[in-house]
Amino acid sequence: MKTVVLVKQVPAVSDIEISPADHNLVRVGAPSQLNPVDVHAIEAALAVKDQEGGEVILITMGTALAGEILREGIAMGADRGILASDERMAGSDTLATGRILAAAIAKLGDVDLVFTGKRSSDGDTGQIPPAIAQQLHMNLLSYADEVDLNDNVLTGVRDNRGGRETLTVPLPAVVSVTEKSNTPRAPKIKGKMAAKKAVFDVWRLEDLGLAPEKAGKAGSATKVTELFPPEPAPVGQKITGATAAEMAANLVRELRTRNLV
Repeated sequence: MKTVVLVKQVPAVSDIEISPADHNLVRVGAPSQLNPVDVHAIEAALAVKDQEGGEVILITMGTALAGEILREGIAMGADRGILASDERMAGSDTLATGRILAAAIAKLGDVDLVFTGKRSSDGDTGQIPPAIAQQLHMNLLSYADEVDLNDNVLTGVRDNRGGRETLTVPLPAVVSVTEKSNTPRAPKIKGKMAAKKAVFDVWRLEDLGLAPEKAGKAGSATKVTELFPPEPAPVGQKITGATAAEMAANLVRELRTRNLV
């Protein structure tokens, strides 16, 4: 069983800088981390390896620094990592990013399963899993809270319109998982040592068989015209008191002060 996990390096802080020139996130110099839900995607892939055997391969796209998050997955038990890195990939939207990652998966050949997190904490689009499935003509199972593989058929359970939905898809398939899907294992000493020594393949556009106009801003169908943080939610006021009666009296006093009663 050959399983790929797509992982992403994201900003490790909520207060991030936005470039006034191109309206993109300023990533250089900002603290970063592995996208939190991607840890669950790695665990899902490792569970398949425990059950079926085979190989777990991590793929990420980014600068050379993004390679560091591959070490976290290898420490957990993944076999190797691949970094898609090329300055001409900068500025890729989800269409171009999906094209690049799909080309990397296709280059590996005979991939049975692709696991991803449900979405990244920076872009928050959830568009990469369906983009990969479309590019590679694979089945798609998204937002899975539970996954189970049996006889090359993957069963997933997810929330849908206030209920629970069970889906089955034959392999090959792309699966995005949520934080509810599993409990990630802790890295062991052997894994940490392997991660420290790991050397990653770095694939540029030529390695992926992609022309420059298929990546970056040139290969993107959308353009970011403005990017801004959401307005902060108003903070409520807590009414306190030693007893329930005192709290009620304090609440009435506050409402009268505001001319609400």
